[in-house]
This record gives sequence, C-alpha cells and structure tokens, in this order.
Amino acid sequence: MIKIILKDLPKVSNNKFYAGMHWTKRKETRDNFHFRVKSQCKRVFGSENQYIATYAFEFKSSPLDASNCVGMLKMIEDVLFEKDNWNIVDIGGITSRKGKQDKVEITVEIKGDDQ
Repeated sequence: MIKIILKDLPKVSNNKFYAGMHWTKRKETRDNFHFRVKSQCKRVFGSENQYIATYAFEFKSSPLDASNCVGMLKMIEDVLFEKDNWNIVDIGGITSRKGKQDKVEITVEIKGDDQ
C-alpha cells in the first residue's frame, strides 16, 4: 500500500464544470492542477499492474460533498496513473471532510499484492 498526500490543490467542484465553464478555463484549471500534482508527487503508476485508489479529501472551509470531488479526483488520476482505463484503476472510495488544511490523502493498493 502506498500513501500519497497532496496539499493546497485548487478546490474545483463538479458544479463549476457542469455550469458551462468555457473550454479555455477548463484547460487552464486542468493544467494548473496537473502542475501542482506533479510538483508534489513524482510517482507514476504504470499499466503493468491493476490498482485500487482511495481518495480522502480534507478542506479548511466549506468542504465539498464527496461526489463533487470527482473532477479533482480525475485530474489527480490523470497525473498519477500512466493509464486509467477501467481495467487498470478502480476507485476504492471517496470521502470529504472539514479539516485543518486543504489536502487529499490517496491510498494506492496493487491488486493481488499481499503486502
């Protein structure tokens, strides 16, 4: 099991995407998000294994509900996993809560790994 903690990522609700955000703003948001994830985690999970990823989001103020964190989860997943196909990465769970800082703790398990 591998734990990754990412801090101070922009809070991006799915509601913003569904509200008709212009594609250039979506791209800017995604690029910013990708840069921040890459700067905090150099690890990339290859496609030779299958994984279960669990995401625990924490927000200093106004926590998003768990389903509204899916857009951020997707942007993180696109950086951490070489391929995020249905048969490579499963989502073990998504939680969201109020905490002392803005962060997400990601737990990645390799399927079939007994460690």
